[in-house]
Amino acid sequence: MDWRRLDLNLLKVLGCMLEERSVARTAERLFITPSAVSHALARLRRAFGDPLFVRSGALMVPTPRAAALERSLAVFTASLDLQLDPSRASDAAFDPARSTRNIRIVAPGALDLSLVPRIVAAMREAAPGMTLAVEPFERRSYENDLASGRVDFVLSVGGHTLASDNVGSAVVREDELVVLVGPKSALYDGPDAIETAAYLSQPQVYPLPWPVMQNYLDVVLARSGKRRNFSLLLSSYAGLGEVLTGTDLIASLPDHTAAVLVRSHPTLRLLRMTPVRRSDLTLLWSQAGQQEPALRWMKSVIATAASAE
Repeated sequence: MDWRRLDLNLLKVLGCMLEERSVARTAERLFITPSAVSHALARLRRAFGDPLFVRSGALMVPTPRAAALERSLAVFTASLDLQLDPSRASDAAFDPARSTRNIRIVAPGALDLSLVPRIVAAMREAAPGMTLAVEPFERRSYENDLASGRVDFVLSVGGHTLASDNVGSAVVREDELVVLVGPKSALYDGPDAIETAAYLSQPQVYPLPWPVMQNYLDVVLARSGKRRNFSLLLSSYAGLGEVLTGTDLIASLPDHTAAVLVRSHPTLRLLRMTPVRRSDLTLLWSQAGQQEPALRWMKSVIATAASAE
């Protein structure tokens, strides 16, 4: 479909429907009749070849196609607002407490236990109307995702996601890779630091934020012909504490995440690795998106939460 042939008035209806999920409330906001909204939706459905909304009780729920359009439409309307009313670009004009902005970030799974809860706590306190969607990090470039507004921020471990002139970046903290062991591990009663040979001799559990051989530690080990002994692969970090507590398996993870697990599972023991392995946690954002006060505010929230850990 060539968007130039689309009546742009229909995008106002679509954008409002995505926010309101109601034909009646959309009509009220746009000062038109519900019949006019229904007619516009029929035209949009023909144009996109998709139902766009399906009724669920009193709400009109967007289809996956409509949900995918929501991010691009939000970026377009925010940019247009700023062009028509430059005062909207002022931080003084932005009130987090009144914002209903949906923020989407990409983050490694380990941050679900440590940094993400801090970010959410700050948002709930200062901007309860804002929402946050977190999607898992993949070892690839996110330049197009940031430029299109599909995602607002990316948290990258180890600096593997390169920034271009269109993408801003800042190191928000440094993580140390540590080892967690439970009472049944052969390492539990040993020294506080573990050397590589002893580390590699133990059966390990690996949460899967990305494929094993894209993990920076395994890439480094492979260069010297070494590999870890994985006995369990998990889909996330959610069950890691229970697994380590009840088995002889060990796990390596960032120290901030390890500290959270030790607090919730006090019998776990944290060991440092020798040699010490550290990596940067980098925040990435779209330079163009920083025209929007809500995104400037959110960048500050993320950076502050990371530095406070």
